[in-house]
Amino acid sequence: MLLSARIAIAFLTILPARLPAELPPDGLRRSAAFFPLAGWLIGEFLVGGTWICTWVGFPPLVSAVLLVILSAWLTRGLHLDGLADLLDGLGGGQTPERRLAIMKDSAIGAFGVIGLIVLLVLKIACLASLLAIGGKGVYFVLIASPVAARWSMATLACGTQYPRATGTGHAFVGRVGIRELWLGILLLTPLIWWNWSAGLIVLCATALPAFWLRYKAPRALGGVTGDVLGASCELGEACGWLAAVAVSTMVFV
Repeated sequence: MLLSARIAIAFLTILPARLPAELPPDGLRRSAAFFPLAGWLIGEFLVGGTWICTWVGFPPLVSAVLLVILSAWLTRGLHLDGLADLLDGLGGGQTPERRLAIMKDSAIGAFGVIGLIVLLVLKIACLASLLAIGGKGVYFVLIASPVAARWSMATLACGTQYPRATGTGHAFVGRVGIRELWLGILLLTPLIWWNWSAGLIVLCATALPAFWLRYKAPRALGGVTGDVLGASCELGEACGWLAAVAVSTMVFV
């Protein structure tokens, strides 16, 4: 179990995690249960970054930009790259085969650039709004959204198929089982205990992209790839923060 947690941290973040030279055959699959743990670590760093920005006296907009940069650095931009690849594939191809070929190309296209700009601007705007409102609820949202988005990413890998013969996502997609999802739920329970109404709102909002991609990806791509998982994580985080802004005056402050 500890090895699975370290695999999840090493795969989803830039944080150091000692791994053996050879991973067990089912190591990557089992690590999906600890995807929310990586979200907890990222969220804690964001909370720490927020505290530092407040202590220095940065305005909300500057703090929001720095927090989004911190989030991208902590994940090595892995999920942002997945979102860009997915948008290029969906926008530039007419068949599943062509879309997959575009997504495999390391070059980024117009759809990917536009999508990244829109997403980053949305994230910055949401965080700036939350920081301007203030209150302890901001810290909750900074943690809850990354945690819930990574659990939603694991749910997307459960019960779906991988459209390629090989690839990074091949170790996860269609191999994650109910056991991993239930273990992941245990890592979500502190959010419900902390603030059940806010936790449910963020959880439902972050699940929307994964729910949409579960039906969209098989039709457009023939299955779910690693890029699709990454895109669901980034979109889920944005939706979680957007939902927090929408209801902040009721439950988050």
